[in-house]
Amino acid sequence: MNPPIPPFPDADANEQAEYWRALRESPFFDSEQDQRWRAWLAASRENQEAWRQTQHFFDCIERLNPAQIDRIEREVRTANGTSHETPARRLPKRSLRMLPIAACLMLAFGLGWAFSAGFFADFRTGTGEQRRIQLSDGSSVILNTASSLSVEFSERQRVIRLHGGEAYFKVAADAARPFEVVTSGGRVRALGTAFDVKQWQGDLAVTVYEHSVRVAFADGETVESLAAGQRVASAGGKAGLPESVNLKQVGAWQERRLVFKEKPLRQVVDDLNRYRPGKIIIADPALAEHLVTGIFDADDPEAALSVIEKTLAASETRLTDALVILRRQ
Repeated sequence: MNPPIPPFPDADANEQAEYWRALRESPFFDSEQDQRWRAWLAASRENQEAWRQTQHFFDCIERLNPAQIDRIEREVRTANGTSHETPARRLPKRSLRMLPIAACLMLAFGLGWAFSAGFFADFRTGTGEQRRIQLSDGSSVILNTASSLSVEFSERQRVIRLHGGEAYFKVAADAARPFEVVTSGGRVRALGTAFDVKQWQGDLAVTVYEHSVRVAFADGETVESLAAGQRVASAGGKAGLPESVNLKQVGAWQERRLVFKEKPLRQVVDDLNRYRPGKIIIADPALAEHLVTGIFDADDPEAALSVIEKTLAASETRLTDALVILRRQ
């Protein structure tokens, strides 16, 4: 089925302006929507100013070329200053000149969902949010944070399109209608089973809790039968081999816990970035590969970040909560 237009947000003028910008760039924008947008714009000076600022922001983003983006990344990763207090004052003058553009990019990280296919998904979750969904065939879904999916059921098949993020599926048996989860990293097919699919930064990970599934990766590799207690994942777009996992550990996110066992800090930070606004960047390559073991509360990512900093003797440069840079002390 075609995904419906998401409801107009009951929020401030800035978020409403972002909604209109995304809708105007989508196939759903027609003459009726144009009239609604014009009425919203004319309703108040606040709306007009929010629209002007939103347009200015995206104009800024669109004018950046790859060389400028690379330069911003280098500036952020090599910026000096390790104090937790007023860190921006300790940044070199050249980095200070880059902050407006860097801030613009960090806002893009926060708003990027508006331009992904997931913005017009049937179901989606925000940062730190989880959602339980009951499907029409009796199947159920737990949608993890910063995730979105669309449902396409017909008389012959049941297809879930996971646009991004992670979801746990408990599938109702229906031999006449195969159940598939489709992502940019591959396809997962099951009949009656329970499994988890994670699509993040172009890679796919599948974990089976009950029975088995078939996994076909985008690179052509296929696992014909991934059994309960096994996980298979791709890295850099290349499929790996199935491995046995601790299901309680990998499924801890369903209980709002983040469990890491000897995981590189870069992977831990990737997960934390999904549970907090803004972005954490690791400026030290050696620090990024340091192994982390711990159990953290998904509802308090700041506490997790603090524990990691103390344990690894890392320091942060915080340019508001939107941008945190980690390096060794």
